[in-house]
Amino acid sequence: MVPRTVFSLAGSMYHSPMRREILFTGIGGQGVQLAARTLAEAAVADGRRVQLFASYGGMMRGGNSDSFLTIAEDPIKSPPVLGSAWAAVVMHHEHAGDIWPKLREGGLALVNSSVVDPASRPTDASVEVIEIPALDLATELGSPIAAQLVVLGALVAHTGVVSADSLVASAAAALPSYRADAVAVNRRALDAGMAMSGLTHPAWELATA
Repeated sequence: MVPRTVFSLAGSMYHSPMRREILFTGIGGQGVQLAARTLAEAAVADGRRVQLFASYGGMMRGGNSDSFLTIAEDPIKSPPVLGSAWAAVVMHHEHAGDIWPKLREGGLALVNSSVVDPASRPTDASVEVIEIPALDLATELGSPIAAQLVVLGALVAHTGVVSADSLVASAAAALPSYRADAVAVNRRALDAGMAMSGLTHPAWELATA
């Protein structure tokens, strides 16, 4: 049996209907679900609509761990499992084979280059791949388990899909209470990722007065 979870959260609506779909993939133990939940919480804090679907294998380590996240400015009516996506966060190549074909032309993939096999990446030039040495950076911070948050911070820096303030604040909201001691290092991991780049692929059109 494959455990699955779905939740939807609503915030206030913005000016124009637009949505961004983001796929997360890795293996159990890499914190893929935490990264997706952190981004979802940040999007809600920014006032957007959110739908998050999680799928993961029964193994605690080594099994697939995937999340499908939609962030929108209008009500979300699409199924939670995404057929195509605007961006992807790839923490491990083991189960990423189904992710690459789902990225639309002009899509963006941020990969954990400390782990992901270069041979597994798509050669299609229509998808831009950004390499983030996430495990190396997280290890320097003293918390290798926070590698997924380094990649998440880089995604936000490149796209502005959520605000930096909401992302950092959501590091605590996404954690269960028994892991409260990890909040500080998780925030440092997000900061490390956000420091790697400026806004290169804006997710949203600027609202006009």
